[in-house]
Order: sequence, then structure tokens, then C-alpha cells
Amino acid sequence: MTPLRPQLEMSSTAPGLSRCWAATGHAAEDLPRWFARSGFSFSSAAVDVRGVAGPDLQSAARAAFGQALESVRGDVARVWAFLPRITEPDADGLDRYMWMNRGRSAAYAGFGLTAIPAGTCTGHAGALLVVHVLGCSEPFRPVENPRQRPAWNYSERFGPSPPPFTRGVVIGDRFLTSGTASVTGEETAHVGKPHEQWDETMRNLDALSNAAGCIGEWRSLRIYVRDAEHVALFASLGAASFAHALDSVLVAPMCRPDLLVEVEGVRDV
Repeated sequence: MTPLRPQLEMSSTAPGLSRCWAATGHAAEDLPRWFARSGFSFSSAAVDVRGVAGPDLQSAARAAFGQALESVRGDVARVWAFLPRITEPDADGLDRYMWMNRGRSAAYAGFGLTAIPAGTCTGHAGALLVVHVLGCSEPFRPVENPRQRPAWNYSERFGPSPPPFTRGVVIGDRFLTSGTASVTGEETAHVGKPHEQWDETMRNLDALSNAAGCIGEWRSLRIYVRDAEHVALFASLGAASFAHALDSVLVAPMCRPDLLVEVEGVRDV
């Protein structure tokens, strides 16, 4: 299937900020610039999930994740997934993200991963479930956030199959964070309060960086924003916090409807 191309509506006052974004099946177009580095391999898979729900969505997710995993070289360290209508209610009282997680977990189990990779999953404006996988030729170290319950150990309130990702990974002299948001323990903090959610996200990034042993600079940051009305706010906060390291700000709903912002990045250890 031919993947969708990016669909971007650029802000006239803030160059580089997207107010409408559709993921594609091409890793090089969707991933931050830093990953153009030797020792890494990329693989992507995409499947049209328009009209796909429940067990069929689970099967589609298992196939997409499985295809991407099989095509990458080295250990699987980092995974991105972009799911249309991510938090919409679906079959059997589960939302679409929960059904996707069932398929993702099955694909991981079938592939026999040596460790849980870092991960990001957001919604987007396209029709495809898009999966990108980063493989590395050297061992990596998973990192958890002491302020948060490990995602792979969430309670059943977040679905019968918890989201299988670790909060970040250290590869050589780099730390790669998962998508990081305003979550403490396993609960969303500061519901409906964008400034407070940003501050909580920054505290989580700091805690993660400390757990990883980082003393270096941020090299690459991407911000996902649920609502277009908050793009300018989070872009301003991101620029103040990260300056030249901020790569992009994208409108993309989080995996929970009460999360307003999510940040992922790469930092020197």
C-alpha cells in the first residue's frame, strides 16, 4: 500500500510548527534528525485502519508491528506508532489504543525481544496505523522513571494488555526518551491545565535524565500537542526550555484524552 504523504498546514507566525499532521510509512520523514547516524537501522510498516475495529484492529496492529520488527537489523531499542482516532471508544468497552496494545504486545512476544524498547504512540490526521522501529548494533539499557509506574505494569484500568514500553533507553553516549507526559504513578496529573501539565512533563524529563545518568545537552526534541489552540503556548515553552534542540511541534492527540502535551527527545549522557 502506498503510504500517505505528510499533510502540513504551517503557522504563519511560527515557522516549522504543524497544525495538521499525518504520519507516513517512511521513517526518515517522521523521525527526528538525530537518528541519521551509523550503527542504527530503521524499518517502517503501515496499514490502512479505516473501518477497522476491535479484534480486527488488534490483528492489524500485530501484523504492522511484526512486519516492522522483522525488517530491522540489531536489537529493537525504540518504537514509534501513530494510530488514527487513538482514544475513540471501540469494541468490548476498550478504546482503539487498548486494542492496538493487544496487537503490539502479541507482536513483541512473538518476536522474542531481549528487552522492552522505548516507545511513543500518538494519534494523527491520516488513515494509516504507522509503525517505525529503530534497531541498534550495540546493547542498550532500559530506563524507568521513579516518579511513574512502569507502563508495562499499569493496572487493568488502562486495558487488559498494558502498553509495552520502557520510559527511555541509553545507547552508548545517548539517551532516548519515550513519549513523556504529565503522568505521576499511573495517573494523569493536572487535568485541563496546560501550564501545569507542561511543568509536570518537565519534571518527568528531569527525573528520567537523572535515572539515565545524563549530564550532557539535549540534542533533539519533538512536542506533540493535543489541541491546535495550545500550539503557540507549548511551542513558546518548548523554545524557552530547549532552544535550538527543538525540532518540531505537531498537533497529535495523546493516548489519553486528558493529556494535553507529550515530549520525546534525545540527550547526551
